[in-house]
Amino acid sequence: MRKSFYLFTVLTLFSCGSNKLMNISEPNSYYLISDVDSKFNYVDSGSYVHYKDSKKTEVKNDQTYYITEIIYSWGKRDEAYYRLEKGNVMYFDIKSNTETLIMPKDPKIGMKWKSQDEAWEYEIIDMNAELETPLKRYYGLLAMKANQLIGRDVNKRSEYINYYEKGKGKIASFGNGKLMTYRTE
Repeated sequence: MRKSFYLFTVLTLFSCGSNKLMNISEPNSYYLISDVDSKFNYVDSGSYVHYKDSKKTEVKNDQTYYITEIIYSWGKRDEAYYRLEKGNVMYFDIKSNTETLIMPKDPKIGMKWKSQDEAWEYEIIDMNAELETPLKRYYGLLAMKANQLIGRDVNKRSEYINYYEKGKGKIASFGNGKLMTYRTE
C-alpha cells in the first residue's frame, strides 16, 4: 500500500510538472510559443539565429509568459515572452513594458493592428503565399507585413514581410524586398 501511494505521488508530480512543458500553442497556430526549436540562416552571411524553448515561464504585469531563448551565432543572447489569450498569441515587449497581439487566432487578409506602444503596425497580406528558400519551396503560407512606425528599433529595417506555416510557425523573413532569413530544418 505504501509503495502504491509513493508511486502514485511521484507519477502525479511528474505529470503536473511535465504539463508546463507541453506545447501550449493552438494546434492550427501560425505562431508557436512553446516547444520551439528552430534555426534561421541569414542569406547574405554564414550567420544564424536559433529560437529555443527555455522551458521556463515568467510573470509580467500579472500574466504568465513562456520564454523563448534567442541565440545568435555571433554570441548575443536574448529572450522573448509569449502567451496565449483565447487563441491569440500575445507578446510582451520589454522596451515598452507593454503587451501586443503578435498573431490573431483566426487571421484573415486585410487584418491590421498596431503594437501597444504604436512602434509597429502589422497586416495580414496573404493567406496562400508561395515562397522558395535555398532549402525548400513552400505553399499555403500566411504572409504578414510589419512596418516600423516611429524608428524606435534603430537596428531593424522599417519594413518586413514574414512568412508562417500553419502548425510549424515562422518560415522566412524578407526585408527591403529580399529574402533575409530562412528556416533550416
